[in-house]
Amino acid sequence: MRLLSIPATLVGIAIAIIFFKIYGIFTRPDVPRPVAIVIDQFAPGVSIGAKVADVRHNVAAMSYVPHLGFVGMPGSRGANLPNGYTIRFAQVRLLLDEQTRRLPNPNPAKARIDAVEIVSGEANAPYDIGQAFTLTFRRPPREGCLRTADDDRVRDVQIWATPNERGGLALITDHRVSPADRARSPVMTSVIGFVGKFDGGRTLRGNYTDASCSLALQSQ
Repeated sequence: MRLLSIPATLVGIAIAIIFFKIYGIFTRPDVPRPVAIVIDQFAPGVSIGAKVADVRHNVAAMSYVPHLGFVGMPGSRGANLPNGYTIRFAQVRLLLDEQTRRLPNPNPAKARIDAVEIVSGEANAPYDIGQAFTLTFRRPPREGCLRTADDDRVRDVQIWATPNERGGLALITDHRVSPADRARSPVMTSVIGFVGKFDGGRTLRGNYTDASCSLALQSQ
């Protein structure tokens, strides 16, 4: 009897493990916690997956930009970085999925936020945000280069993905060849929070290559 009970015990343990794995899949939040926290810190009250109408009171002067999404000014609640510093963001973009953003005038009550982009013009934003993301994810970012369709500029991209690639954060800054160039001209910094596996240009809404901008420009 004792010998027969051992396999039954192992089977019971295996069933329990499978149950909790399946339970975890169906009960975990749609937006990974680090992504949700960062978005709420940088644009309070905004969240991926919410309907645009549900967050409009947290986005000032909101308007629709065709082929992009709804754009406005984010709120602020003070320090938004782990070290107690504050990055000021001038704009938040509620990005829509590919099908919805083709519509001439999507209904905010039906349109859901597919990803969130927050934009800052502060000179120290790339360094401070990059440090905070590396601390949060405990690993260096994946690097790439984004060429924007509107003005044909290249922008440096750093990507931090969550375990199992359930989502992540992209830090995007204007590419500058030298530190002197950075000092002479303003640098725009964007943070894009997304869910699901990173899919290059589809995720970032642009022409993306999986190489640094310095390498990409050298190969031209």
